[in-house]
Amino acid sequence: MLKKQMKLTDKYQKVTIEEVEENKIHIRNLWNDDSFFLRFDKTDNLDFLNELFFPEELMAIYSLSEGFIEVFAYPLDPKDDLVKRTFNFNYKGKEFKCSWKTPTNAFEKIANAFREEKEESRTYYRNLRTFRDFYKRIELPKFMSKYYEHKEPFNFLIEGDFSVIEEEIVNFCKVLNFYMSYFDRETPSIQIFSKTYKKENFNLPCYSLFDNFPETINATEIESILLDIISVANTSSDNRLSFIFYYQILEYASYYFLKSDIKYRLITLLKKPDISFKSEEYSKTIIEEFKNHFKNNDDKAKLDILISEHITLNDIKIELEKNIDYFSRKIEFEGGFCLEPIMKNDLAGISQLPENTIKAIKENIVNIRNSLVHLRESRENKVILPTEKNHDLLTPYLYILRRISEKIVIDR
Repeated sequence: MLKKQMKLTDKYQKVTIEEVEENKIHIRNLWNDDSFFLRFDKTDNLDFLNELFFPEELMAIYSLSEGFIEVFAYPLDPKDDLVKRTFNFNYKGKEFKCSWKTPTNAFEKIANAFREEKEESRTYYRNLRTFRDFYKRIELPKFMSKYYEHKEPFNFLIEGDFSVIEEEIVNFCKVLNFYMSYFDRETPSIQIFSKTYKKENFNLPCYSLFDNFPETINATEIESILLDIISVANTSSDNRLSFIFYYQILEYASYYFLKSDIKYRLITLLKKPDISFKSEEYSKTIIEEFKNHFKNNDDKAKLDILISEHITLNDIKIELEKNIDYFSRKIEFEGGFCLEPIMKNDLAGISQLPENTIKAIKENIVNIRNSLVHLRESRENKVILPTEKNHDLLTPYLYILRRISEKIVIDR
């Protein structure tokens, strides 16, 4: 039996099978998920595990030999209309039958063997904890077992010949999700996770890290539309969305931006006591003042002037210092988009960075925004795919963009 179990470790290098006290066997890192393990008796026949695949990206098991994918769902009321749903799905010339069914025996054994390893799980323990509790509901306190009254376990089963699409099962699930939501906006979808990766921990830059919180804050008047945008950006849990919202602050401000000298002359003109009597004369003066401004009506040029007039290196010094390792190396995003380093890994040198560093940062921010918004650039291999890893890699530039947008909001 133990020899056959080794097949599992041959397929998955990180899977471990160990004998522990009390005649138990612990299997860890199935699905490459370290938030739980499976606990079996030594006398249990575990050969069935060798016949299954455990895709890291899916909350599911599948068997090519038996022709099914079993997507882990949850206990449901058997009278629910959802569990009555069956349909055929044609994909690349092959037909697959989709239905809600009672979990397979293999799944029930896995769910019963489930044990938490960590307090939190980015994969929600692949819903195995919910099923484990259902199968052991008699042992639960009454207030917990009550949740499972009038419910039965159901999984979403997809049956067909998967051997021909073995290498693209995740894409198959994405396409299936699209069509299911096309016909039912509230349909449960197949949960798809990013593959695990070495996550970087970035430092959160904040003024109060280096000084006490101010005893007095002198507020300036801020336009309500800018407050609304920045509030959404601050509270969004999606770095991509936050980045786009912060960038909208720059777009809005640059659209209405006037260089400080032009703004001063305009305000001076509008304060003239005889402006209502000499409107034609003053209008010519205003046109003359704005002639060159309107010639440079390019959005990029206006954004350049906006940032150069409002932002200095000192304004974003903390953001650079707190994540200096990030800004001093080449950053490669999944999808081909790259950022070149803008500085050396030397804290002492931050104060000596050339002024064109601001220009480099601004260009990187613009390029990131374009790659997030315009997926057509994928033809040039410059796209930032919506993956968990890319979500994290955006963080340090998101910190800088936030500080720039805040500074501009205050200065307007």
